[in-house]
Amino acid sequence: MTDLLQTMPPVERARGFRLYCGGKRLTDLWQCGGRALLGHKPANVVKCMKNAAERGLFAPFPNKARRRFTKALERLFPETAVKVYADWSLVPDYQKIPLWRPFCGDFTRELTEKKGAFRPILPFPLAPAVIVCEKSREKDFPPEEYVSPVLLACVERAVYDLLACPERGIMGFGRIKKAFERENVKKSWRLHGIYIHTARGSEYWEDTFRRFLDGGFLVPPDTSEPLIIPGELSNGEEGALARLLDE
Repeated sequence: MTDLLQTMPPVERARGFRLYCGGKRLTDLWQCGGRALLGHKPANVVKCMKNAAERGLFAPFPNKARRRFTKALERLFPETAVKVYADWSLVPDYQKIPLWRPFCGDFTRELTEKKGAFRPILPFPLAPAVIVCEKSREKDFPPEEYVSPVLLACVERAVYDLLACPERGIMGFGRIKKAFERENVKKSWRLHGIYIHTARGSEYWEDTFRRFLDGGFLVPPDTSEPLIIPGELSNGEEGALARLLDE
């Protein structure tokens, strides 16, 4: 598959769930695979980044931010252990560890609980690699790394912002919900929470990507990732998305 992101115009500004590419505005249904689930410029996260950066806390030394980040995740996942890495290079076969996505309901929770460990997709594009596991499984994974306090402070704030969010769903988007009542939509797409997965083969994805791009939406560049319904859509955006799903 070609690098489909190269076919979109350069992004000059991002705000909320919208990307501004010169004279074109795109509604982001990819959201960096879920790492921009709270939008591309969440105010609290930007403030935390500035505060940590002003103290020069870029280097991955021992720091207090690690414990604060762990406490935030313990609020999200009680009675678990957390392993933090700068990236996934230290974790063998990390792709086999299932993903946890916010606002996905029992569909994801059932999957992860059976495995005893999962990789949460946290709402910060520069989030470190994180594994959440049963405490009895801590030793199954490599020793942790030090991570920059700038990154940890930002992702800690993002976790608390996620905890403060009301449970998101598609109930407020009646036209999208109605589209999934049609048989032709059900044959092409699967809906789980706020996530829309393609039911068609990857050979169709380049045409799908370009069709949505022409319609004013950015979808994932790969079929392994779902479309994500944004936290807000205008009436025009909702209608356009419902029509694209129905084509």
